[in-house]
Amino acid sequence: MIKKNKAFTLIELLVVVAIIGILAAVGVVAYNGYTEGAKSSATKANHSQVVKYIAAESQKCSISSSAEAFGAAGFCATALTQARVTTQVAIALASFKNPYSTGTNAIATSGSMSAANVGFIYITNTAGSTTSLDIKSCHTDCATADQLSTAVSIR
Repeated sequence: MIKKNKAFTLIELLVVVAIIGILAAVGVVAYNGYTEGAKSSATKANHSQVVKYIAAESQKCSISSSAEAFGAAGFCATALTQARVTTQVAIALASFKNPYSTGTNAIATSGSMSAANVGFIYITNTAGSTTSLDIKSCHTDCATADQLSTAVSIR
């Protein structure tokens, strides 16, 4: 009686390894595209939320000088200035993280938009105005088409 062993040949194993390698290479490329898109969308969402937050909190102060706004009790008791609001927004929204660098805060009160600073949301004074702030961010490589800019009234 002859015993017949059942096994894969070396060629069959090499073909399977090659197929898995090709699938893995395609998967990595697709995954990188998905993550870049998610980071861009998160930056756009953060920008929108900051604009809405500043507008809503400023409105609280317009309604009542005793209102709690920007995460601080008694904040509305003193006149709103660009500097006060900018500083307090950075404190109140410290939990916003930069999607491109999750170890850093997304809110910045100084600096400039460049490819090295993608994902940050810059809050600066509107030139020629004492009653509004510019909210700027870029969501990919900071080319002009990738920049978001919104002016928000603080009065």
